[in-house]
Amino acid sequence: MALNKKTKALFKLMERFLIQKEISNDDAYLLDEFGCSSKTLERYLQEIESSYDHIMTIKKGHKKVWKLVSVSDIFEAFIKNSEDLSQLFLMAQEFDPEILKELEKGTLSNIAKNDENLFVFKNSIMEELKSKSRKQMFKNLKTAIKNHEYRDIVYHYERERVYKNEKCLKLMFMENNWYLVVVDGKGILRFRRLSFISEIKYSQKNSFKTNELKPYLAFLKTVQNAMTLYGVEKKIATIKASPAIAKYFDEGMKKFLPSQTFQSKEADGSVIFTLEYTQELEILPFIQKWLPALVIMEPQALKEAYRQKLLSALSEHEESSLL
Repeated sequence: MALNKKTKALFKLMERFLIQKEISNDDAYLLDEFGCSSKTLERYLQEIESSYDHIMTIKKGHKKVWKLVSVSDIFEAFIKNSEDLSQLFLMAQEFDPEILKELEKGTLSNIAKNDENLFVFKNSIMEELKSKSRKQMFKNLKTAIKNHEYRDIVYHYERERVYKNEKCLKLMFMENNWYLVVVDGKGILRFRRLSFISEIKYSQKNSFKTNELKPYLAFLKTVQNAMTLYGVEKKIATIKASPAIAKYFDEGMKKFLPSQTFQSKEADGSVIFTLEYTQELEILPFIQKWLPALVIMEPQALKEAYRQKLLSALSEHEESSLL
């Protein structure tokens, strides 16, 4: 889809608003960037102002200046009227990825009308998708998801593998990475990271029925991260946060993981909370990030598995120090 001048101007102007909050029609940087006259730049600003209520004109002496009321508000307006949300993300990446940090969670929930059944957002949209091959891959996968089609996935992780006849469900952004959510030939839901996919091929099978997706789509609403296993019964881990970091896990604080649940605050100032998990890898990397301030209280099997990982890591460090 070709991008018109208004769209290009919007992103470059948004980038400028983030830096200086106000723009005049004699802005030297933008005049050079667009290669236009001050009259043309004024026309761009007036056109955007007429389309979006979140840009207003103010007078400073004899000078006219355009001011952005809210970054997230104008993106929300743009997203609501966009025909292709992925193009929005790619365009923002081209100009300045920092723009996307301004988007609030509520804004991202107002997704484009043609793409509302394709994407699941867990984080800000920050992974690079600049190359032509990546853009083409993104386009190919969107088509597969829209039409409920199979694809053969050429995957590079340690060694090359080809996964045939995979049902394409969603494009999911999670933990700052893009994933293709598929159901493989054995009926198991998988997260294929886009940066490890080298090629997307048409499969021998054509399309599948949408009613087959219901249980998988329900699971995606509760998925915690890429290590969450589909169809596996959840276990509960009880964790203690030491007094030094307890404030981050206190009742009412922002959760680090969706299943995180406050239990109690102890007399010494520590906080007890629980996490759900389907396999150790789903939560152990998170606990390790807070080493040694998070302690696994139960279950014993998880506690022992973590202890063995720490002992192994310590052993590796001791061996390397002797070299």
